[in-house]
Amino acid sequence: MAQFIPSLEAHKYLRAKMTACSWDAGWRSILLRAYDDPPQADEFITPATRDHLIVLVTEGVCNVEVRYRGGWIPSLSRRGHIGMTAPGEVATLRWRGETSHSTLQLHLPESTLDRVAQELPEKRRGSLGLSCGMGISDALVCELMLNLNSAFRAAAPDLYAETAGELLAAHLLVTSGRFRPPSYGDRSRRRLLRVEAFMRENLALPVSLDALARQAGVSRFHLLRLYKQTYGETPLKHLTRLRMEEAKRLLRRGDQTVTAVAALCGYENPSHFATAFRRVVGVSPRSYRG
Repeated sequence: MAQFIPSLEAHKYLRAKMTACSWDAGWRSILLRAYDDPPQADEFITPATRDHLIVLVTEGVCNVEVRYRGGWIPSLSRRGHIGMTAPGEVATLRWRGETSHSTLQLHLPESTLDRVAQELPEKRRGSLGLSCGMGISDALVCELMLNLNSAFRAAAPDLYAETAGELLAAHLLVTSGRFRPPSYGDRSRRRLLRVEAFMRENLALPVSLDALARQAGVSRFHLLRLYKQTYGETPLKHLTRLRMEEAKRLLRRGDQTVTAVAALCGYENPSHFATAFRRVVGVSPRSYRG
């Protein structure tokens, strides 16, 4: 039987320097960390965790070898390449390169994987079927991890992490696990209209993914997939966009302070509002108002 370590302790077994951690930003739905890795590393073991580990190379190149239960598997690791270690798997690693390289490492919780798996049409048959490997290319995983990295550094709320984590879990379970995607009927548009109305009525209030799913009358995963198919974005991104539209309207009107506008758009912290506004609109709230 595998001996598991908590994902929060995984960094203790690595040959890398941790430079950022989403836990420090208050996120609890997922764990995302940034690392700087040395040019070379002799053989070392990373113990098993209960979570699914995804490693995205963000800078640098090296020749890496990994061993799970069989022989060594060689791979050229470069920017945009992804490595994965499934829950319960022990990995042995070593690499050689000319310069240091950087990675993002995301621990996708067992609880998230289990919850999403139960909502998929084809239920679990034994294990989740998630795979291990190196040198994987997956545009959606890459985009989500980079967006998550930017989001926690900009103090985005944990709802952002929760939403992205469920979308990521669903994507992996469908593309590499033992599941198939759900299908949707003609009621999908009406469901999205109900959610849209709910969002607009509650721009100033905290809104959870559970609350949005209840408005739609579907599971959280189904809602994530509906939004991705219809709008090309998650419900949280859509909500943020609606809030920024309202913020621009209020700022143009000019009879509210920036702090008041932030509160009316669901941001208790004006600095968090300013960061989100700049990310979406491209300028600060004060500059926008002129």
